[in-house]
Amino acid sequence: MSKYDAIIIGGGLGGLETALLLSKEGMNVCVLERHSRAGGLLQSFSRSGKLIDSSVHYVGSMDKDEALYSYFKYLGILEDLDFVRLDNACFDNIKIEDSNYSFPMGISNFEEYLLKTFPSEKKVIPIYCRYLREVGKLSEPEHLKNGIFNLDYMDYYTYSASDVIRNYSKNPALFDVLWGTSLLYGGVEKITPFYIHAITLYSNLKGAYRLRGGTSSVVEALVSKIEENGGKVVTGQEVTKIVVEGSKVKGVVANNNDFYECDYVVSSTHPAETFNLLDKNPLIKNSFISRIFSEENAYPLFCLYLVMKPGSFKYINRNFFIRRGNKRVNYVLLSMQPPAVGSDFAEVVTIVTSTSFSHFKQWKDTRIGNRGEDYLEYKENMEEELLDFVAADFPDLRSSVESKFSASPLTFRDYTKTPEGSAYGIQKNCNRPFSTFIACKTKLPGLYLTGQSNNVHGVLGVTITSILTCSDILGQNYLISKIIKYR
Repeated sequence: MSKYDAIIIGGGLGGLETALLLSKEGMNVCVLERHSRAGGLLQSFSRSGKLIDSSVHYVGSMDKDEALYSYFKYLGILEDLDFVRLDNACFDNIKIEDSNYSFPMGISNFEEYLLKTFPSEKKVIPIYCRYLREVGKLSEPEHLKNGIFNLDYMDYYTYSASDVIRNYSKNPALFDVLWGTSLLYGGVEKITPFYIHAITLYSNLKGAYRLRGGTSSVVEALVSKIEENGGKVVTGQEVTKIVVEGSKVKGVVANNNDFYECDYVVSSTHPAETFNLLDKNPLIKNSFISRIFSEENAYPLFCLYLVMKPGSFKYINRNFFIRRGNKRVNYVLLSMQPPAVGSDFAEVVTIVTSTSFSHFKQWKDTRIGNRGEDYLEYKENMEEELLDFVAADFPDLRSSVESKFSASPLTFRDYTKTPEGSAYGIQKNCNRPFSTFIACKTKLPGLYLTGQSNNVHGVLGVTITSILTCSDILGQNYLISKIIKYR
């Protein structure tokens, strides 16, 4: 039996960041990860001699002293990462039918571009951008002292992003443009809060970057720092029970056998999975657990990974969001991983589209590598549809592909234990904000939650949630005050 100050369930970004933050404060921490490698959605995998990022394509707020830059600096991992800044004049290219739009870096540049492109909307664009600035700043360290929910900004949680955008624009094209990157945050019209839309877009306008060397380099940096602080990251240990003794957590059982005693348990897995592991106790009400299990989850994604023939396809330092037609595939993100230093040609291209778990339901009882020929045929058809879809904008892409691989919602479900392979965890709902934004601190002393289902998803959102979780453990505003001073 081992005794720790804190056990962290799950070695994804949220779990690793939480472990590092606590270990920096002298706590004896241990991360238990069920897979053979830590990383979660930050994992990279190797195919055809290339390292392929599974899920994260770019991050925002990475210009010097911006939010994520400051958080990574405090964590001490900046120097271990090789960030590539995207095209300043157009980091996101929005293609809608036959029209093309550019998102330039910098919110003032963005506002100027919108005014130039949509002159008839000159009265409403500044109002929209003012709201964008107000909400975006909530991700900065100085604003976290007030917590995610601040009554001064409740309108941003209770109004849908689509309604706010439409309210300030009667031009359908402007709506399409501003809604054009909704794939990044699982946007659903009438449902997704303006807060989610704004904080994501603002973050990218404040410095959008890709990672050279794979997103797994973030994982390696975090694990290294945890171990430097005396913490542990143990793989191949699946937590099968959260043990409660009296009125607080006592520890966890891994692999149905190994007991780890601790004062705190922090779960970075999906809340439904967490409460499925929990011993019965009078402090966590059945009604609350039932609500967690009944919450809708964000839609899943289908990802196509392309390894390119050497020197065949020019690297483009921007992302492409393409929306066209009304077939099954009608909206995709096309992104490229930064090639080796000195190369002008793409090595890995990823195409992502949203999908529904219902399309894969017939294979729900299967596991990776054992789903049958009909599943492989279905995936192959999806891959071809995606290639056909992007061919209108990138006619040379298909002929430049050396090999291709794909991941379905079932793939993500089996790797992350997220219900139905949801890309972003619990669906944030402006109609029920206090229900779908899950508190990090539970009613059971010693049990805490972190990860993308709690507050905001994405690398920045998960990092913010990790800070808020650790602040609940270390003392309200103690950690945030340290980060502000360090900044």
